[in-house]
Amino acid sequence: MIGYVDPRIMEKPDKNKSVGDKKIDTSAIQVAKAWEAAMAPAKSIPMNLMMMYMSGNGVQIFSMMVVFMTVINPLKGITTINTVFAPYRNPNHTLLPQMALFIACQLGVVAVGLYKCWSMGLLPTESSDWLAWHKALESLEFTAFRA
Repeated sequence: MIGYVDPRIMEKPDKNKSVGDKKIDTSAIQVAKAWEAAMAPAKSIPMNLMMMYMSGNGVQIFSMMVVFMTVINPLKGITTINTVFAPYRNPNHTLLPQMALFIACQLGVVAVGLYKCWSMGLLPTESSDWLAWHKALESLEFTAFRA
């Protein structure tokens, strides 16, 4: 009949609804989805590498924005770890390995950004970068002749 909707179709299915005498356990599905969420930051590493390659090693506004976003976005992602894994929490399993992998992948993206900073010459890694804080050596002897 046109316009008739069966109310049984509109019901929301229960997570642990029993099928016959057997109960469906969604714990394994939640763990699998949590592993997918943990690996999601690793999937952005190739895209970030390509963007950094295309931006070049010069210190321009575009390359600086790319590096800034590559470093800041994973740090923001680490701070939202509880909201990322909230749908997968269950007393039947722990999410600690997935969270550790998520943080490791995010730190991998930060490492890519820091490598780009290093290749652009923005990180003070050489001794010449610290010359302003070194005292000049004072000579102990003076001579009128040069060798």
